[in-house]
Amino acid sequence: MSGCVECGATIGGAKYCSKCSDANRAPLNGNCTASARAAAPCKRVEEGACKECETGYFLLEGGCYQTTRQPGMQVCKTANGGSCQTCANELAASNGDCSTQTCHPSCKTCSTANDASKCKACAAGYYKQSDENTTGKCDPCSQGNDKCTLCRYSTKFICLAKDSSDGDGTDTKPVDPPSSNKSGLSTGAIVGISVAVIVVVGGLVGFLCWWFVCRGKA
Repeated sequence: MSGCVECGATIGGAKYCSKCSDANRAPLNGNCTASARAAAPCKRVEEGACKECETGYFLLEGGCYQTTRQPGMQVCKTANGGSCQTCANELAASNGDCSTQTCHPSCKTCSTANDASKCKACAAGYYKQSDENTTGKCDPCSQGNDKCTLCRYSTKFICLAKDSSDGDGTDTKPVDPPSSNKSGLSTGAIVGISVAVIVVVGGLVGFLCWWFVCRGKA
């Protein structure tokens, strides 16, 4: 990263800048700002890192992040006074910190930390039998039938289309696997059969033409 000397922030498995080489600049949304003026969202800069953020941003590992942009939206849902208030998993932040506020692995969002029975939305590979608007337990897709909306296509499950772009919308109608070949034949086999049919039909037409022409001359 340009102008970055430390990448101490980890979001979604990726590393982001936590300290800039220029003492007057600070990380903003994971990258060092181009100038000291661009670092305005950082209310207080010390030695290339931010210590306090303006309203609309939250502080994370020496940088200021927005809740409406990546990668900050993966961590925090709402922020106030330069600090995160509600984590992305919908749990309340602990003094602005979301690292300790984690849902059970089966939950994407939850109402209670580390409680498998308090899922609001399920993580990928899980589904919830209870109503989408209530909290409940998320079961693995392997235990489902037509309820598993996030599993890959297989002979065991019917995957359902989703209304929303992030895969958390309301279930709609069943969809077929992404293939127009339902015969089970490979593309090469289909092409070969097509060519053979054309050759046979062409030969038959040619023979009939020859037969009628010869008979006409006779």
